[in-house]
Amino acid sequence: MQGCRLVQQMSREDIETYAELLERWRQLKTRIDTAIEDRLKELPESRAITVAKYIALGGKRLRGFLVLELASSLGADIDEALDAAVAVELVHAASLALDDIIDEDTIRRGKSSAWVSFGIKKTVMVSNILIPFAQNIVYQRYGSLALLRTVAAWLDISKGEVIDAFYNPESVDPSMYIEMVRLKTGSLFRLSAELGAIAAKAYDLLDIVSEIGENIGIMYQVADDIRDSSDPAKSQEPGLRLFRRWINGGGAEKALEFIKEMITRTHMLLDKTFRDKSMVVRMLPEFIVNAMLGHIDSEHIRSRLA
Repeated sequence: MQGCRLVQQMSREDIETYAELLERWRQLKTRIDTAIEDRLKELPESRAITVAKYIALGGKRLRGFLVLELASSLGADIDEALDAAVAVELVHAASLALDDIIDEDTIRRGKSSAWVSFGIKKTVMVSNILIPFAQNIVYQRYGSLALLRTVAAWLDISKGEVIDAFYNPESVDPSMYIEMVRLKTGSLFRLSAELGAIAAKAYDLLDIVSEIGENIGIMYQVADDIRDSSDPAKSQEPGLRLFRRWINGGGAEKALEFIKEMITRTHMLLDKTFRDKSMVVRMLPEFIVNAMLGHIDSEHIRSRLA
């Protein structure tokens, strides 16, 4: 299922918009990467910087990209939202490093997991530095509301991890899958959207933007599980076992139908919030889901427009 792409159902106009979004992602990803590397130099423990860079550098930067795209669409300059994008990506990177220890995963982003390269103790300690470091960035730049939202997201991520680690996937109701996904993954995408709105000072839109972000995160994780379900090395992970019970024999098609329904609902929210804005922001759900199912590159875009 890795080759499955929702973009195949798009119109020519949609694909042109998608191509524009792809180029914006590439540009902003570079800015986020540079900003993260600069911020890591400020860590209070200089000897931890090497490990922190190993943990934090790499990845698609989709959560940070969501911060910047929503903030920009709501009238903020990219520079005003860049710290928020950095903070979200640092929290995400720390959560992945800890996840890899819990799941005993040895590969992350095409290289050895941090705990394999540096040991469990150093990985845990540096991850525990990165999280409050990110929270402090948020507080210093955007104030107490942004900090509260960031703490709430980390608490939800931790709750989702508890479900994944402690619940027997064969004994809980299959609907627990969506709740686990909402907490583990939806919460950080929710935070990304919230910080984008806060950076733009669009406080009146915070609730609706929060729902948009959470929906995108849920879709993203379902797409991730579609992809991982064909990997024999991951087949016994508790989350994937619960995923298989949730689709209940319906296969990947059932999961894809769920994603399509979520995209429709999310578009309704985006139309309420961004009615007079660029079409690019309304293509974010498809773009982020496709990035997980199988990233659309420029060659594929050109072939669709030929």
